[in-house]
Amino acid sequence: MMQREITEKALLLDGEGRIAQPGWARRMNYVYNRESARSTPINLKEWNFYQFLRDHWAVQLTIGHLSYACNAAVTLLNLDTGEKREEGRLKLFRVLPLDRNPEGASVNEYRDRNFLLRFEVTEAVRRLTFRGRSARWGEAEVRVEAENDPVNEKMVIATPFAKPRQFYLNYKENYYRASGFARFGDLAVSLDGASGLLDWGRGIWPYRHEWWWGSLSAVVDGAELGLNIGWGFGDLSHATENVFFYRRNAYKLGTLQLKMEGGYLDPWRLTEEDGRLELAFTPLYDNYTERKLAVVDTHCHQVYGLFSGWAETDRGRAAFRGLPGFIEHAVNRW
Repeated sequence: MMQREITEKALLLDGEGRIAQPGWARRMNYVYNRESARSTPINLKEWNFYQFLRDHWAVQLTIGHLSYACNAAVTLLNLDTGEKREEGRLKLFRVLPLDRNPEGASVNEYRDRNFLLRFEVTEAVRRLTFRGRSARWGEAEVRVEAENDPVNEKMVIATPFAKPRQFYLNYKENYYRASGFARFGDLAVSLDGASGLLDWGRGIWPYRHEWWWGSLSAVVDGAELGLNIGWGFGDLSHATENVFFYRRNAYKLGTLQLKMEGGYLDPWRLTEEDGRLELAFTPLYDNYTERKLAVVDTHCHQVYGLFSGWAETDRGRAAFRGLPGFIEHAVNRW
């Protein structure tokens, strides 16, 4: 299939609010001009989502808004037992001034009574800080520092929809090396040596939508290795969301064929159309979540497990076995 790569800086939206150049990029070559969006303001959705994995623990941190509501949330999840400790805030009719460029220096923050979540990005580091207190967990705190290397190649995609004024701009970066800790009450987890990812999204899209998204971030024999896969969301005829990362370089992939042997917790297999990627995914835990609030109705199977397989690179075939990651399937109305 065609993979239209954007290699120079370009405005995301034209004067009519349509994506000017649908496609993908290795860096943030799209200039996010949100003032050019031509739709009802409450339809605009923006978020910054970080996740870090170490051993059998996952830590997730989110700041985002749907224009008619904002959300800030922190989760500590045990991938062996399913134990989950989390704190979050959802506020109607509150909009957060989020950054326009995930690669530039910025500060995104949500502050409320007994709750502070702050993402600070500098040229060298990403500092993520959470402090909170609740009746259930008592004091809670998360501190993460992840190296920020602008040279890393990313997965950036501008995806149109059937309606011309709907769009999705997505930036994903894998294999952050991180240090820090997460503490919820009497439970404390070290994040030293954790690997992480950023999912940065901006857009206006259909109220009813569905997607599949998978991700892997690891360091193997001193080499950064990552994977981003996705389908089902918008018009992907200009480029796929599928990228294999190796030694900080991005290798673009075509469409994937998925075979599931049964339900979400049964084995999965994925094959790239041109034979450049073969994956086996062994599920361990389904972090199923749902939320119903007014016009919001979300359902997501975020399945954590182990990836094994190989991908072709310009250095030859990169093989790996038993690396932790996830594949999620979401069906939403919001």
